[in-house]
Amino acid sequence: MKKNPFHGLLTFSDYYVDIAAQVATYFGFLSPSPKSVQIARNKDLSRICLLEKSVPSAKFHIVKSFEEALKAAKDIGYPCVVKPTAETSSYGVECVFNDEQLLKAFNFANSIIINERGQRREGKVLIEEYMVGEEVSVETISINGDCHVLGITSKGLTGWPNFVECEFSFPYKIPENTRNSVIDVVKSALNAIGYFHGPCHTEIKLTKEGPKVVEFNPRLGGRFISKMISDSLGIDPIKEVIKLAMGDSVDLLPKRNIGTAWSAITAPSTGFLKEIKGKEEVLKSSGVEIFILNAKIGDFVRKPTNNGDTIGYIYTLGKDAADARDNLKKAREKLQLIISS
Repeated sequence: MKKNPFHGLLTFSDYYVDIAAQVATYFGFLSPSPKSVQIARNKDLSRICLLEKSVPSAKFHIVKSFEEALKAAKDIGYPCVVKPTAETSSYGVECVFNDEQLLKAFNFANSIIINERGQRREGKVLIEEYMVGEEVSVETISINGDCHVLGITSKGLTGWPNFVECEFSFPYKIPENTRNSVIDVVKSALNAIGYFHGPCHTEIKLTKEGPKVVEFNPRLGGRFISKMISDSLGIDPIKEVIKLAMGDSVDLLPKRNIGTAWSAITAPSTGFLKEIKGKEEVLKSSGVEIFILNAKIGDFVRKPTNNGDTIGYIYTLGKDAADARDNLKKAREKLQLIISS
């Protein structure tokens, strides 16, 4: 008979969600099924599953060689997106426009055989269509098959060729019919992969054909999203998913209704930080709750290629998400980073 040394088990990291689900299931704890987490964690498996279940998603090919990548790009058409099948923080994700860029991006994605946590990954690469449209994420907590939508987060991304998350606001308001379509797609997607218990951060593109799934993250949203939910709604998602993992009752009833926004601070170019202007003005700006700048004069900084290139952030409050985002924009405009090569 197995002895349970814990009351429950979970993780907040992409790199460990699969092993956490396996161990939790072994000990009989409440948990998402290991199979559903494996599908969510591996982008190739996600795409295959969504295609089989007719859930809107990107056109894709799974390739293991540059020759296969060329054929995939020809079928999908340029621009297309190249990404490793199991990474996080937009690492190794690149939009390419021609064969030369495809070769460089494929070689880099294909070279990632050990991930950021030292875990071995399969030597496969995804070639996907570039989905045109605004990107949002949907924050959910599922309890025994009942999917609770906490809200939608707006997502600002850096431009081509990379897709670095640089701005969020919550709870993001979109037209009701669009919101209903987005939620329907998310719930269909979670059902398709069999993810019936636990938090999930699902990224969606609002294309002209309708909402399409970008990817799943079978954990709470990263960066400041949990704090944004907590400040906006009065629901502490970290506390609630811990209670969920332990089998306790969960309280997802909103207790307040305000807006929040967050922006990464990144270098406008690669080089050495020569001068910082406007720090005091940012701190005095309306709605600014937190302002952190980790880089100092003389530090080497680089134009972002993944989420790890962030050198600080600004966090704001407002009467709603649009107001918080407006406060964020005004504060961010007051900060100027002078870079020397």
